[in-house]
Amino acid sequence: MRIIPNRTGTTHSRPLRILSMLRGRWDEQRMPALQALADIGHEVVYVDEILPRSGYRALIEKIKFDVAVLWGSSLQNFLMTDSEPFLLDEMGLPYVSLWTDNPVKHLFLLKDLDRSLHRGMFIADTRVIEQLQALGYDKLFYLPPWHIDPTIFRPVEPDPDSICSVSFAATVNPYQAERQRWRMFWDHQMNAAADAVIADVRNTRDHVDLLDSLNGAYDPRSLEFSLMSHAMYFEQKAVVRELVIEAMAGRPLSITGIGSASNLPANVTSHAGRAWHDLSPLFAASLINLNCTPWPRSCHHRVFQTTASRALSVTDWRDDAIKLFEPGHEVIYYRSLAELPEIIDRFTAEPAAARKIADAGHKRFLAHHTAAHRMAEFSSILGKLL
Repeated sequence: MRIIPNRTGTTHSRPLRILSMLRGRWDEQRMPALQALADIGHEVVYVDEILPRSGYRALIEKIKFDVAVLWGSSLQNFLMTDSEPFLLDEMGLPYVSLWTDNPVKHLFLLKDLDRSLHRGMFIADTRVIEQLQALGYDKLFYLPPWHIDPTIFRPVEPDPDSICSVSFAATVNPYQAERQRWRMFWDHQMNAAADAVIADVRNTRDHVDLLDSLNGAYDPRSLEFSLMSHAMYFEQKAVVRELVIEAMAGRPLSITGIGSASNLPANVTSHAGRAWHDLSPLFAASLINLNCTPWPRSCHHRVFQTTASRALSVTDWRDDAIKLFEPGHEVIYYRSLAELPEIIDRFTAEPAAARKIADAGHKRFLAHHTAAHRMAEFSSILGKLL
């Protein structure tokens, strides 16, 4: 257990005693958000190890917490690994969840939570909020990626072994391997529906939102939908990344990730994956950093990481994203993969223009999009919810 120190000495007019509990693989990436809440003046206790149910219960009984702040991945894992009612519901402690992935994927698990205690869901996509509202959910708040720390993602010296014109930090796995991995014990209706989604991805050459695509054919709270949603996340990534490589049309592309794809075309150079906190040297070494977004409208966290590193981000057009980084001035957006060759050729020929946009994107990130900015906004909403 850690008590997060207040590094600024700032006091809050209404400090909250906040509990956060580790339960997800990527929890350490979310740590800057807890630090930002402590720096605002809240009291933050972080349980950074997995305890037995009795351990959590003893802590909550001992300390009078005002609220628990849970990452969506941690909430999901609590619900997946415990056959009893959710502990915080049972103990009457209000809680909120902050999501870095799409909560629609997890409605099968979330459907039985006590909504009077689950005081708010903070989601990085306005379309997902609309979808959840249509399903009867309330207390939904738009919060773009909230955990990017400028002391982790920052301008650094480029990794000399990674210097390239075009970089793609991504896991690239063969589609058929992903399809086989996630569809065990499916019936033929589920397979047919999922195959139609993948066909749509190949046709549109972009991610497809599963809830909109299925159009009511499956209850979003059902186990079937949850299984399909999980599979489609990975299957779509595999297909879209194949399409990115194809769109390069033979231009050099450097891919850094832990994927297992082999027999890649000769223009592709593969590098071993890097730890999440060691990506800035890669971004700095790349004139152009590609990104693809699996959300309907959201600005992907990779765009924030890249701009935080003062590197050029080239990403797919999303309606929420363009309100956060100005198109053509702070980030380059493509509306379709067909636009990639022209974008790559333009900035490869004019590296000074790429650096100018990277500088502007970095200034925007520092001025508006750090973990401290997001947690100040979150803290204001949280105070009203309690």
